[in-house]
Amino acid sequence: MKNKITAAFGNEKLEHWEHITYSQIHVIDLTRKTNSRKGVEIHDTQPEGVATLLIGNPNIEDISATCFKAQCFCDVRGNEPTNCEGVFYLSDSTDKTWILFIEIKDCDKGNIAKYFKDAKKQIISTVQIFRDKQIITEDKLVYANVSFPRADKINFFNHFIKNPEQKKFRDDYKIAIKGTNKLVIKNHRTIS
Repeated sequence: MKNKITAAFGNEKLEHWEHITYSQIHVIDLTRKTNSRKGVEIHDTQPEGVATLLIGNPNIEDISATCFKAQCFCDVRGNEPTNCEGVFYLSDSTDKTWILFIEIKDCDKGNIAKYFKDAKKQIISTVQIFRDKQIITEDKLVYANVSFPRADKINFFNHFIKNPEQKKFRDDYKIAIKGTNKLVIKNHRTIS
């Protein structure tokens, strides 16, 4: 997967993490906190004072991740489509293993609902770019998650995407989308 992504976009516009074998993967987006000097980071423990997206990896799968730097997806005119932060996948991924697109919204709790629509568009756009570049096939079901780390005690999932829209994402875009701050990698094919 890493090689396909790099061939499509060029390594200078990507940031890769390889062979992540943590039982708990903490993902943070430091863009807001650092005025864009830093972006997404991945840790094996939760950094003090920072809310994270937690990806449980109880079977200690060997995982890789690729995050997208600014202008990663620019077209020939210099237009940049909306996109999510990055993608996680098994280090030895195949067409049959899971792939997870993530978007992290590090916003104040009171602003969460304002970002629902944008976050969904970012996921749809990025997945379609991956399909257009033939990194993933048109019919591959992928996972996507939108995280609002500062909302760890608010059940935003029920408001983020309702059942009919969840079905539409699956049927129309082949995306199993969630909104949560905690995911679990169940096996080579399933994330919950």
